[in-house]
Amino acid sequence: MSVRLGLPLVAILALLLAAPPARSAEPLPQLLPTRDVDITYDVTRPDQPPIRERRRWLAEGHLRRVDGPDKSSTIFDPTKNEVTLLNPKTRSFRKLDGVPRRPADPQKGAVLTRGGETVIAGLHCVDWSWTEDTDTHTVCVTEDGVLLRLIINGRTILQARSVTYGKQPVELFQIPHGYSPALAPEGSHGD
Repeated sequence: MSVRLGLPLVAILALLLAAPPARSAEPLPQLLPTRDVDITYDVTRPDQPPIRERRRWLAEGHLRRVDGPDKSSTIFDPTKNEVTLLNPKTRSFRKLDGVPRRPADPQKGAVLTRGGETVIAGLHCVDWSWTEDTDTHTVCVTEDGVLLRLIINGRTILQARSVTYGKQPVELFQIPHGYSPALAPEGSHGD
């Protein structure tokens, strides 16, 4: 008789151990790429014509390079808390202290809410929303942290057109050989 009672108990224990643990809250999304990636975005800013921008990530160093339509480039290095502006026309650079927070990054302590899922630029992403001051931000990010879309107050600000994973050359995130420090405008600090 003890064998009969023990069998259902063993089955119940096996089911409990096999079931995923109960979660009290949705895990937060990965908001920065975990591997090297090259992304082309359509960018729409208020009162400006739309532009196309290329952003590359060097995951190992948490470095980001943004190449705008005017051929200028900006390198963001959060580890050094530094931004480097590259001007190929004058073959010059300028370093600035402080990496600004991206509009796609929630403020510390923000409560993110999981939304729907979609496919953008051929990749699956999940919408995550939060409110900052009076603005509602929604990002659609891949599981490995690639931002595919940013919407603020219902208006698409940034959307990926193409995404290519692959090792990014470290040189892209450094000041090119032969570039000189830019002269600082009057009244500002130079290098």
